[in-house]
Amino acid sequence: MPTPNHPALPLCSQFVAHPARYLFAGWLNEILMQQSLEHRSDAAHRLKGMLSAYMEMDVISADQYRAMANELHAFAFGATA
Repeated sequence: MPTPNHPALPLCSQFVAHPARYLFAGWLNEILMQQSLEHRSDAAHRLKGMLSAYMEMDVISADQYRAMANELHAFAFGATA
């Protein structure tokens, strides 16, 4: 699967460049394909949940979580779409 890359999601795109993050990459690709606000919102919530798990496992810091979660929120609700 190609690594998702989007200018509005630079931190998330960088995060999924690591091959071990293929599940997150798949869901990130899903949010990029969604057109409706409802579907993008659902996908963003799913991805933020995954980020919470990564933070709990000390893969990312709380600051990294906040930055990527904010990026996803802005993308899902059209601020940077």
